[in-house]
Amino acid sequence: MTRDADRDEAVLRAYEPVVRLTQGEYFVPVSVERYVARAALWSDSVEGAVLEAPSGTLDLDSLAARSRVNQGFGRSLSGVVTGRQTRRFRLGTLERPPRLRGGGRLAAVGLLARAVDGLNRASLVFRGSVPGGSAARSFALQQQYLAPERPTYYGRVLRDGDWIICQYWFFYAFNNWRSAFGGVNEHEADWEQVTVYLDGAGDFDTDGLPVPRWVVFSAHDETGDDLRRRWDDPDLTVLQGRRPVVFAGAGSHSGAYLRGDYLITVPTPTLGGLVRFLRALGRFIAPWARDERDGGVGIPYIDYARGDGRAVGATDDPWHPVIIDDETPWVRDFRGLWGHDTRDRLGGERGPAGPRYERDGSVRQSWADPIGWAGLAKVAPNQAAEAALLAVRSEQLAAKLVALDQEIDRGRLDLETAAAGLAPASPEVRALADEESRVLDLRMSATQLRDERARISDSLSEPLARPEPHEHLRHRRVPLTTVSGIRSRLLAGWAVISTPVILFAAAAVVSPTAGLSATSVAAFWLVVLLGVEGIVRGRFLAVLGRVLFVAALLIGWHYLVLDWRIVLAWILIGASALLLLVNLRDSVRR
Repeated sequence: MTRDADRDEAVLRAYEPVVRLTQGEYFVPVSVERYVARAALWSDSVEGAVLEAPSGTLDLDSLAARSRVNQGFGRSLSGVVTGRQTRRFRLGTLERPPRLRGGGRLAAVGLLARAVDGLNRASLVFRGSVPGGSAARSFALQQQYLAPERPTYYGRVLRDGDWIICQYWFFYAFNNWRSAFGGVNEHEADWEQVTVYLDGAGDFDTDGLPVPRWVVFSAHDETGDDLRRRWDDPDLTVLQGRRPVVFAGAGSHSGAYLRGDYLITVPTPTLGGLVRFLRALGRFIAPWARDERDGGVGIPYIDYARGDGRAVGATDDPWHPVIIDDETPWVRDFRGLWGHDTRDRLGGERGPAGPRYERDGSVRQSWADPIGWAGLAKVAPNQAAEAALLAVRSEQLAAKLVALDQEIDRGRLDLETAAAGLAPASPEVRALADEESRVLDLRMSATQLRDERARISDSLSEPLARPEPHEHLRHRRVPLTTVSGIRSRLLAGWAVISTPVILFAAAAVVSPTAGLSATSVAAFWLVVLLGVEGIVRGRFLAVLGRVLFVAALLIGWHYLVLDWRIVLAWILIGASALLLLVNLRDSVRR
């Protein structure tokens, strides 16, 4: 091992994370070398999947060698599917996860989201999905061959400008989110990662190590700036001053900064704006639907990131790291899938690609450009570097101002020369309006640049103020606030039966009882569904007020078509009553 490799490994070991699993989690980060030794290699063809290498015939070197022609694109590894027929496994004697209380994913979202969830689950009949018993088979494979007592991460160190980036990649043999924890999907194999961003601009701690500035945990619903947290963020748990703690979702293995249960809604297609309209209508009628993440239209599920299970990477459960980079053969040459390829059109049931690639064979942004991926291309690693950048910006502004002032002077001279000796209202002077407007725009631009340069000068005259840890976040991901007591039980029970009730209501609208119109039946069931939802959520009066408001609008529109004078009269009566109440209130206050 070279001196650089030794140094990189020392940095990786210094900042390696601790992954806290949820109690009942089946799978832990394991060795890909052991997995490949027990996996079969499949390739796509016109007739379907073809077994290219049976289980027990592969290792990482032979996998890379087989993939050098087309880099493995169109191939997939599987420890579950090892022959033409897959033997179905049942949990049998495997330890089942404990019942996770307090979540209730369907209880945390609205009626429409529950209906969408039902359609998604029904679609599994027509989409590709992992064979039954796959999770149990993968668990047996892990326990027998993958040495779960020796957790492994695949570490990578790279340097980009003033940043030193440490990436920790974790491989799980299976993602049993759907079958074990009520998640939205399930697939063989799972790659997750933690990325630590170190200050490479010259700051070192007392042990001569670069100072950590930011960290990113893999998440399903965050992008850009929302991915990262500052090292001094109060939401971040750090052990020994260096080792970030990631709370892994049960079955999903996604990372969370705070322990708890997280509601996620997978967005649905917009359907030409129909979904946006329904979401806006739902926010008006349902006071609990404040935003898309809490009651929006989508497929709802909960990430149980409780951290009450095994602490992988802790002192008594240490990591066994493997160093990788762009030249590692199996990382570079295999673009195929790690896990059974179900050919699911939505992608959720297919195995993932490796740490370097996406499923389509393109390079992951988190691998190719971890700085841009986390929104750090615009962030300096420390205040000294930021001050230097501000000084450069000030010089750039000064140069621009010189050029602008010269252009303004030329423009003024041209205007004065062209208008000299002419009457102010003459056509020649009026024709100068566009040039006069251009000179005015130049003056405004120069004023803005001078203001910016003045702000920079003020900033450089004293130590730079450090922003708040959450200032860069557009959305701070936090756990659900759980409801307890009888309301929790009512909400959970209603969540279970509401989707079948919605389907029954739809049937009643399609085929209404004799003597009733479809409109009246739809209105009845809408009021019933919203009323029950409001009762179990403790917001019945708010829902009732909104329903009455909508009813008044509809009645008003009905009478407006018949006789606009009736509607106008009622509007005037309502306005007079409101004005009387306001006047009485003001007189009492005096």
